[in-house]
Amino acid sequence: MDRDDGRARRPTISDIAALAGVSKASVSKSVNGQSGVSESTRRRVLEVAERLGWRPSARAVALTRGGSGAVGFLINRSPDLLSSDPYFVDLLSGIERALTEQGYWLLLQIGHHATEESERAAYADLAGSQRVDGVFLTETRLGDPRFDTVRALGLPAVVVSKPWARTDLPWVGSANPGGGIEDAVLHLARLGHRKVAYVTGPQDRSHVLYRTEAFLAAVADHGLSVVGMPRTDFSPDAGARATLELLDQRERPSAIVYDNDVMAVAGSQAASGRGLSTPHDLSVVGHDDISMSRWLTPALTTVRQDVIELGQMCARRLLLELGVPDPGDGWQSLPDPTLVVRGSTGPAPTS
Repeated sequence: MDRDDGRARRPTISDIAALAGVSKASVSKSVNGQSGVSESTRRRVLEVAERLGWRPSARAVALTRGGSGAVGFLINRSPDLLSSDPYFVDLLSGIERALTEQGYWLLLQIGHHATEESERAAYADLAGSQRVDGVFLTETRLGDPRFDTVRALGLPAVVVSKPWARTDLPWVGSANPGGGIEDAVLHLARLGHRKVAYVTGPQDRSHVLYRTEAFLAAVADHGLSVVGMPRTDFSPDAGARATLELLDQRERPSAIVYDNDVMAVAGSQAASGRGLSTPHDLSVVGHDDISMSRWLTPALTTVRQDVIELGQMCARRLLLELGVPDPGDGWQSLPDPTLVVRGSTGPAPTS
């Protein structure tokens, strides 16, 4: 009952059939309470199953009940933008990890839906074709039409990260999505920076709104001046362009906070092309703490959030909506993001 590497594997119906001396069909009928097997066979099968510690997978139960045993994740971004953002790789890794434990599959669809009608049609197609039992809603925005869409379709859904507006849909994430941004501004203030900028994402996204709110509140608290807040699409190219625009201003920042790490890296490289050194001439702060951040030169100061854990918790919450018991130690909220100080931030230039 062990793999070659010594780790115990989950017992299967085939294992039960072999030990009980019956066919796999008889095992299936026995454990599902169906007719076609004698009571003595049923008892023998159930005894072997109990001895092996066998339990039906959540996906098998879903299929028995007429479900698909799969959940959906529609990402409304172009593939080019998605490929440059490791955030989604970590999020999907966490989701897959939790789903696999319960035998569920993930149906991933990536595509840019330019209109609400197109996006609504994509969810309607998933629900109508019965390919998924529930969905994840990520990157929620102001007046997000998907909330009404999934309700109308009767499609169970879990929102990834705290939405801006109240909703009756369950959501998973930090109760303080702007957490860490306040610490980043305080860190810069203590280093003597007085002119700062913030390179943000689209201003209709919930997480961008929370972070922007936290940034502006912290800047006001510490008496700093905001000399620019360019909006981007989160891509490294946009981060680099926004950085050059800020550096070309008459009043340029001595420190820039970015809405993700890839823009921070691109921004630092763009500044280097102008002869500015990080952190001696320009301090840089990212967000997400992707794996490459610590290996850069200098290593990136960034706001850390456990994206893999977020994915796992979202998957467990959606499975709970589908009737799969939570295997964890009760429900818990995700910790607030925290600042990780590394080499990309330093004292403000003296001239």
